[in-house]
Amino acid sequence: MKAKGILFDLDGTLVNSLPAVERCWLKFAQRHHLDATQVLTTIHGRKAIDNIKLFLPDQPASLIEQEYHWMEQLESNDVQGIDEIPGASDFLRQLSSMNIPWGIVTSGTKIVAEARFSLLQVTKPAVFITGEMVVNTKPAPDGYLQGAKLLGLAASSCIVFEDSAAGIESANKANCQVIGVNTSNLINHHAQLNIDNFNDLIVEKITGSDQFIINKKTFC
Repeated sequence: MKAKGILFDLDGTLVNSLPAVERCWLKFAQRHHLDATQVLTTIHGRKAIDNIKLFLPDQPASLIEQEYHWMEQLESNDVQGIDEIPGASDFLRQLSSMNIPWGIVTSGTKIVAEARFSLLQVTKPAVFITGEMVVNTKPAPDGYLQGAKLLGLAASSCIVFEDSAAGIESANKANCQVIGVNTSNLINHHAQLNIDNFNDLIVEKITGSDQFIINKKTFC
């Protein structure tokens, strides 16, 4: 795959936050007497505020806002068991050392995203888009279009790393190339490449160009 920049989802893509995410949303389901299975199959790749509005459709705006802040605090404080997808932090450092533009596009809130990103112990990139910064959440293309623009690149010149169906759809709608991270369980997810972890990848700059090539390692 050939590109000029990279945009990463965060949860499930760079950090394995699934246990914490599900713990928090199970508490939300119990708090509002909701079906836990329905909640857990709906939340991924979407902004918390949009999920809360979906699950509490008849509640006043004041309660929605209250629950949003409750969930934000809960998620930002629950980092137990969260670790990086293998090779993620080294891969980000490699990109920076090669002067390859990269950024984050997550549906999480600023507080939650920064708490989880900090676990990677990597310098926060200049392009760090969180849920509050886009009008339409994934699977709409807004976040990735905005991310590409802030990198100063056409979306078609960017590779997106994603783990969720909503995120992959968002990237495809933005006309980005897509690498799926642990997406073998997703059907018809339209990623050009799939990896289990970042140790699977080789990155090479093209001499005399602002482009680079990403390939998957071949193991004998």
